[in-house]
Amino acid sequence: MAKIKVKGIAPYPGLRDLLLDIAKEDDRIEMDVEIADLEEALPIVLQAEKQKYDVIVSRGGTAQLIRKHVSIPVVDIPVSGYDILRVLTLIKDSNSKPAIIGFPGICQGAATVSSLLNLEIPVYPVHHESEVRGALEQATNQGAQIVLGDVVTVRTAQEMGYHGILITSGRESVQEMLTELVYVHDIYMKGQEKARFYEELLQHDTTGVLAVRANGDILYANPAAQAWLGNADAIPPAVASLLSADQPDGTTVTAEHVAIQDRLCDIRIAARTKEEPAAFVLYLQESKGVPPQPFREIQTPERLAAFAQVIGSSREIAKTVKRAQTYAQTNKSVWLTGEMGSGRMHFAQAIHVASRQGRHRFYSVCCSSAEEERLAEELFGTEGKPGLLTTASGGTLYLEEADKLSVRLQDQLAAELQKGGRLRLIASSTLSPGQVAKRGGFSSLLLHQLAECQLRIPPLRERVEDIGELARVLIAHHNSAYGKHIVGIREEVIERLAEYDWPGNLKEFENVVEEMLLLTEGHYVGLEEWQEAWQRYSAETRAGNGGLPLGGLNLEGTWEEIERQILLHVLKEEGMNQSRAAKRLGINRTTLWRKLGGVLKK
Repeated sequence: MAKIKVKGIAPYPGLRDLLLDIAKEDDRIEMDVEIADLEEALPIVLQAEKQKYDVIVSRGGTAQLIRKHVSIPVVDIPVSGYDILRVLTLIKDSNSKPAIIGFPGICQGAATVSSLLNLEIPVYPVHHESEVRGALEQATNQGAQIVLGDVVTVRTAQEMGYHGILITSGRESVQEMLTELVYVHDIYMKGQEKARFYEELLQHDTTGVLAVRANGDILYANPAAQAWLGNADAIPPAVASLLSADQPDGTTVTAEHVAIQDRLCDIRIAARTKEEPAAFVLYLQESKGVPPQPFREIQTPERLAAFAQVIGSSREIAKTVKRAQTYAQTNKSVWLTGEMGSGRMHFAQAIHVASRQGRHRFYSVCCSSAEEERLAEELFGTEGKPGLLTTASGGTLYLEEADKLSVRLQDQLAAELQKGGRLRLIASSTLSPGQVAKRGGFSSLLLHQLAECQLRIPPLRERVEDIGELARVLIAHHNSAYGKHIVGIREEVIERLAEYDWPGNLKEFENVVEEMLLLTEGHYVGLEEWQEAWQRYSAETRAGNGGLPLGGLNLEGTWEEIERQILLHVLKEEGMNQSRAAKRLGINRTTLWRKLGGVLKK
């Protein structure tokens, strides 16, 4: 017995993996899956129909949309009560006010389950992708801080700067869908037997017969029609121009002497415009008569972070966000000081998004790694070709690791900024402006120009109250990416996470939590997963920095050994420039050379 050939359309990666995993257990089914959501799925499913797939499976609004564009069966992957219960369990302890936004298939079930659990969660159903943004604005205006829904809801929420958690389909939902799939395919095949009889009649007709959609895609072509079209996948433009959705259903229009493949054809077009989407049957017979050059060093990200995406409600982070929001309302430059991984880029983007410059582009430069000559050309231009600082009509220029800017570029930038300009400047560094000035080697004029406002980003160890909230967001992302259904982290694990200093801040925290989530098989991350993840992470960290813990500094040696490590570290940060390193350390070059025991050459 031939297997049922199934094309799966998964709106998120985790669902793809789950579909393939469960489909392997059923000998009746041969399935392949692609990741696409809503309109993205249409080219894939139209191609799948041409490739003779038997059934298409998808979920929510994507399945609803696909059904309007293909003739083969489309089976929904449901969102069950279990699926909704899992995500409600994940957020039950959150301080953020939730709302549910999605297509009716998701909203109806979510409303029922939340009602049974006596949870007052507002529900905003939508029927088209275009309605999502309005629903989100309505929800957030009424106090919602975190949004539950399907893929388009989560994506739009993130684009608007809010947190979204995807309601994923679990294993039981996919198994229910496969049962329905086999039943639907059986009914469909019985109808196909009748269709094949009529197709046999058309195969021998000398009149070309075409069934097409309004967009010109071919649903059926008998041999006579194929002779007219050759190997084309769609009807020629001359024929497509004759199709009109305004043609009354059931009527026929005629066009004569239409040129196809250097031949003239008379065409009768019968409309089926009541169908959704509209289709046409065509009868063909022989006529009887006659870009600006892209930046390399300057990055222009399309999706930017917003203040609403800053996770946490601790006093430290709330104070920082409030101050950053105040700065956003001015056009002054801002200097962001923070440790590596603390979220400086996030705050830079959020200030831009919330400012008057937010409707313009956000330009980003990593000063520590940029090629000096190329960056100079892109910022200041060359003869006959103006640079960004001259041509930009607005926006924000973010200088990451601004203290690493070369002396030449410092002077050029300071001179250019004195002329005025339309770009707002945001700079960041692990050093405060005061520390940069004390270290020396940086233009005092440029430092004043870049630090009209100053903001310190707190490290994670100063906001450990936010660890639970940060972990919940990572769990939601992990579930949608890998098809898991983790609903939380045990309290004893949260306590251990809060005890660590996190020198790598948010990035290090994400790495450790991701390791724990990958090891978790059940619904909660427990001590066992934490211990295994921590052992792996610690081993990898030691291996990556030559066996030195926390930042590469070994505190187990003698004072002289520790001092030597610090001196070498500062020297490397200063590009092996002995004068700058000595000045930063508050010692002279001779003392630096002597303490390093001859490692340096005088």
